[in-house]
Amino acid sequence: MAVPERNHNRSYNHHKVFSVLIVVLFLLLLVDNALCIRFPDRVAESALDQSDQQRFQVAVFALGSFWRSEAVFGCLPGVVRTTVGYAGGSKSNPEYRSLGDHAECVKVEYDPQQISFRELLDIFWSSHDPRQVYGQGPDVGKQYRSIIFVNGTEEARMAAVSKEQEQTRSRSSIVTTQILQFGTFYPAEPEHQKFELKQNTILLQLIGNLPAEELERSSLATKLNGYVAELCPPDIQKRIDAKINDIIKRVRVTGAAKIESDRKRKKASTSAADRSEKENRKKKVKMSSSKVGGEIRASHILIKHEGSRRKASWKDPEGRIIKNTTREAAVSQLKALRDDIVSGKATFEDVASRFSDCSSAKRGGDLGPFSRGQMQKPFEDATLALKVGELSDIVDTDSGVHIIKRTK
Repeated sequence: MAVPERNHNRSYNHHKVFSVLIVVLFLLLLVDNALCIRFPDRVAESALDQSDQQRFQVAVFALGSFWRSEAVFGCLPGVVRTTVGYAGGSKSNPEYRSLGDHAECVKVEYDPQQISFRELLDIFWSSHDPRQVYGQGPDVGKQYRSIIFVNGTEEARMAAVSKEQEQTRSRSSIVTTQILQFGTFYPAEPEHQKFELKQNTILLQLIGNLPAEELERSSLATKLNGYVAELCPPDIQKRIDAKINDIIKRVRVTGAAKIESDRKRKKASTSAADRSEKENRKKKVKMSSSKVGGEIRASHILIKHEGSRRKASWKDPEGRIIKNTTREAAVSQLKALRDDIVSGKATFEDVASRFSDCSSAKRGGDLGPFSRGQMQKPFEDATLALKVGELSDIVDTDSGVHIIKRTK
């Protein structure tokens, strides 16, 4: 049994490189409005008066994990904002770890003068596999089923026609998508809103580190959430790329040399300590190996990189991000996450659910019980060297780099 795998954190790899430059960046922003990130179709929050709100319409779709679903619709011209949540079931007040019979959904608020419900349906069909029963890719479960929620008979008719058209393109298998009248939509917990954007701390700081409620309602955050996931229409994706690259170039020159110097000095000072720590771990493994006879249990956080055996994951099926992530960048990111856990800024479970490339992320990184011989040897040896509750240093396997927490 290989160590399970889940997805990456996308532009968070740049966080350590540029975090010290953020202050400089904001000074530039204060004196140069040209640095602002702008979108031609962006609807400013202050401009959303009552007449605007009355003009907007709402569509709700379920098409697998709502983290990706929100990003799929967020960058479309005419989409004002998106919210992830739960619908389609009977349980009152569902929660992420207690959904009942609900599905993970995305609510899309849109301007029908710029984008139609029929166009949203086209995006829905092209963004998932409606033939897969109760699941999308490696995500399996009733909460990942395919649903179109409709308001009234006209939307129901358009949904039914679009489903028939999709079925004609899938003669060898059945389109399993349900069409349901829209009932109650329960917004998901704040940590699930704009999930892709939250993996990019630089962009979060660029838009002012908005409080959770403002971030959820922000039209700009909605666009950037799609951008970070690389799901914007190509022309919009390129324009945002160019603007952000311009900002980074303008602040990089002043600080890059100092950051590199600090990195080399820190590496030199810790190399001797790292060698000593590795020797101690080897001794612990030998001692623990003779004592362990039954099952053990551990949680982990996995970050994939260009050297990983499988350069793809549930959130990055084509491996576009993983293939461009060096091992050094993955290790740097993982060390930063470990520091947050050790300092008490975040819990292991929360970090795992947000950043791990392994499918165990939805269980807070928990791998369940296992015995010797079921995991890759470096992972197994590192786990056995830990005491219950202890956190490992960086562990290399064919899957990527890990930190492990032994729980049993």
